[in-house]
Amino acid sequence: MESIWRRRSVRIFLAIGFGVPWLGWGIIAITGMGQSPLRTVLFYTGDFMTVAGLVATAAAGGGPALKAMLRRCLIVGGPIWLPAALLLPLLWQLGARLVYLFTHGGHGTFEPAGLLQFVAPGALMAFTTGPLGEEAGWRGFFLPRLLTRYGPLTASVLIGLIWGVWHFALYVKTVFATPQSAAAFMVSTVCFSILMTIFFHRTRGSLLLAVLFHWSVNVSPAVAVAMLPASHAIPPDDVRVYELMALVLTTVIAAAAFGWDRLGRRDTFMVERDLAAESVSAG
Repeated sequence: MESIWRRRSVRIFLAIGFGVPWLGWGIIAITGMGQSPLRTVLFYTGDFMTVAGLVATAAAGGGPALKAMLRRCLIVGGPIWLPAALLLPLLWQLGARLVYLFTHGGHGTFEPAGLLQFVAPGALMAFTTGPLGEEAGWRGFFLPRLLTRYGPLTASVLIGLIWGVWHFALYVKTVFATPQSAAAFMVSTVCFSILMTIFFHRTRGSLLLAVLFHWSVNVSPAVAVAMLPASHAIPPDDVRVYELMALVLTTVIAAAAFGWDRLGRRDTFMVERDLAAESVSAG
């Protein structure tokens, strides 16, 4: 079997998926431009990760592969997985803030109406960035191919690390400004990747749930603050530490509950038949 890293489709995916966003984000970082229409356009070059996934899928398997990916956008995967994808990030966000408040003598009200933040205009706009702008690349194209070569844990860690590094040009002056914050971010993307691989396997490759989970990860912090108004006063650095601990714990529990031995073997699990049929010369 030819190494996945030598396949033409994977090279196309990495070239587009990294090249265009890093060009746009690099211009922002170098020029230090403030808020402007041009900056917004350059920020949205990150959505070329989804473009990369679509183009690479077409290069690998043509029209049938693209149709198979689109069908995966309609997979719900059973009654528990849709609410799990939406609410799991909120649960660890709430848990982190509750633990902090309880251990620091804090108190406050719990506001269920804060859930309405999920449908606030800003939250709905968040679909247009990472969720819709990336997931056809990461979980639509890349993860299925990694799983033909590696086991679920190895594939999850690989994609999590690559996903984290992909954000470097965007966060070079913030998240990646210190080794500590960079390491925490990389741990987060690996944990997200492991959780999303569990969703992927349990739902036969649902791309819909990948989009919803990614979106919930991005908007749940604001929802958690709306539901626990007292947590707004928690120092940002402390929030990040408690969030990371809650995320790691959630990932460990999920991996134990849905162990890798029950996720399927890489040589027997395939998202769609066309993926197995892709020729080396095409991909």
